[in-house]
Amino acid sequence: MDTAEEHIVMLPLMAHGHLIPFIALARQIHQTTNFTITIATTPLNTAYLRSAVSSDPTLSHSPRLRLAALPFNSSDHNLPPNTENTESLPLNQIINLFHSSAALEPPSHRLVADIAAQEGRPPICIVSDVFNGWASRVAERINTTNVSFSTGGAYGTAAYMSVWLNLPHKSTDTNEFPVPGFPDSCRFHRSMLHQFIRAADGTVGTLLSFRIQEKFPRKCLGNV
Repeated sequence: MDTAEEHIVMLPLMAHGHLIPFIALARQIHQTTNFTITIATTPLNTAYLRSAVSSDPTLSHSPRLRLAALPFNSSDHNLPPNTENTESLPLNQIINLFHSSAALEPPSHRLVADIAAQEGRPPICIVSDVFNGWASRVAERINTTNVSFSTGGAYGTAAYMSVWLNLPHKSTDTNEFPVPGFPDSCRFHRSMLHQFIRAADGTVGTLLSFRIQEKFPRKCLGNV
């Protein structure tokens, strides 16, 4: 494989806490491969990435890192004008921003399709934020692979997923409880759980609603 011709497209969530880990991942890929990397997000977030990358000696002058601005109008999604990031929103409006990310699916598909047409083959993969589930459809239509990237630490993410899937705190009246997949000696405390997780009842609708509303995943686990 001629890795110099391979291309990766990254689709982060519209939040600084997710954009920054995507830059870190891009840096790691850049240092260990010859891949071209395109990070695609909304115009204001692209400007933020450009500022962040300009101070990074590894990426600032590299022709292999590209930033692509996807068209986005926050006013179309019951959001204030020029709102493209969780940093500029009160908590009760963040869910609107999360829902609005689905509007990035069509321009993301056009971007990836254009790359495939220009290079004669699709990108080797799409790396999408765990919240951007629509990226799997983009990858499928363009005949490539979508890799879901969680921006949290491995321990917190594993705990988060196990608690969501199993709701172990619902099976006991005690404040401390074991979590499937973790040693029995590793006990979690009910106070460590985000209020959304404590209220979840295991139904798909409730699960998806709460997952969209919370900031994934560190704040949901307190000091785990």
